[in-house]
Amino acid sequence: MVAGGVACNKYIAKMLSKVCTAMGYTLAVPPPALCTDNGLMIAWNGVEKLRRGIDIVPAVDALTIDIEPR
Repeated sequence: MVAGGVACNKYIAKMLSKVCTAMGYTLAVPPPALCTDNGLMIAWNGVEKLRRGIDIVPAVDALTIDIEPR
């Protein structure tokens, strides 16, 4: 499944489709009207990582991270 700007890029979709076909998968691409914002995909990625307990910084450690804006 691809969404957001990637799903609207015909070249990337074509290449992903070739890879999926070679590996026995089916590529699912929603209509462009549903691909204008990637926020949902990013949020869902966070949900999946939270469920698995990976790449999630505990609240206590978040206070010790040095972040410098650029």
